[in-house]
Amino acid sequence: MARSAKPWFNKQKNCWMVWSGGKRVKLAEGKKNKKEALDRYDRLRFEASHNPHSDEPSQTVASVIDTYQGFARERLAATTVAMREPFLQLFAEAHGWRRISDCKPLHMEQWLLDHPQWKSDWTKSSALRNVHACFNWAASKGLIERNPFRGVTHRGGEPRRNVTDAEFQAILRSTNCGWKRRKPSPGARFRQLLIFLRFTGCRPSEARELTWPSVDFDRRLIVLKQHKTARMQKEPKPRIVPIHPVVEKLLRVIQGREEGYHVFLTWRKTPWDRHTLGHRLRRARDKAGVPADVKLYGVRHAFGTRAIVVGVDIKTLSELMGHTTTRMTEHYLHLADQREHLADAMRRVNAPRQGA
Repeated sequence: MARSAKPWFNKQKNCWMVWSGGKRVKLAEGKKNKKEALDRYDRLRFEASHNPHSDEPSQTVASVIDTYQGFARERLAATTVAMREPFLQLFAEAHGWRRISDCKPLHMEQWLLDHPQWKSDWTKSSALRNVHACFNWAASKGLIERNPFRGVTHRGGEPRRNVTDAEFQAILRSTNCGWKRRKPSPGARFRQLLIFLRFTGCRPSEARELTWPSVDFDRRLIVLKQHKTARMQKEPKPRIVPIHPVVEKLLRVIQGREEGYHVFLTWRKTPWDRHTLGHRLRRARDKAGVPADVKLYGVRHAFGTRAIVVGVDIKTLSELMGHTTTRMTEHYLHLADQREHLADAMRRVNAPRQGA
């Protein structure tokens, strides 16, 4: 007979954890809070034992989330699943025991207020959007009659802006690009990933997940079979990223280290994830003295804007950035803010034609 999971203390993360539903769940922070962790573990077991089957008419918040996550892991992109799971876990911890018929929009609004650490509008809006995705899906599949939290919204944050050339160079200078014992320092590894993003326009997630089989030096191409927009296409096509000479030199230097399956690795020789990249960027921003709204995605945004300014047509740029339609590219670039480009276009439109 299989033994039930028991809580344990994770020294590295300074918190009590337990295996539940095939994943690790944080119970409480701090070694002294064992009683709080055990109480929380008892609540989780109680909720799990009282969760109705998906065929039963009376569903709970936890049972809906469990059913949705089983679907999501099979059908959705791994990045989407990883983004939604933390929010769904927190919502299940707060209201998992509650029956759907008793749920009210107020419960979700209160849940948002109970997390003051979510300071940015982007984070708050993302939390609501990802939880709504679960209950909207459940309603569309007939698991529940309707999303009981429908109508709860939060204003989105300011649109992502470009990382300026000055900001990018300041961050590069702030990274320690030295080498110790013929091995790159943690800062140098982050610097390499930054340069890759600037010269390819790739999404940060594409850089994190890039593996050597995707790199074709002979044709000077990166071929991404798994990418964000693949699931949006009727016949999924690989995303093709041409290799710039600067990128080729960078990749060959990294390849010479022969460290692993993934191209970009941390100093621990593990693939980067959203959290480690975010932590490294925050340290670089603080050291460089650049604003907190400088984001990695802003490097991709700057790539697209530079392309428009130098005259790359929208169709070609759509292919370079891996968009499914040119409409996505037009929205992404926010051309209304590119005054110099628009002024130059106006001059070219009204320039006298030869022979006229």
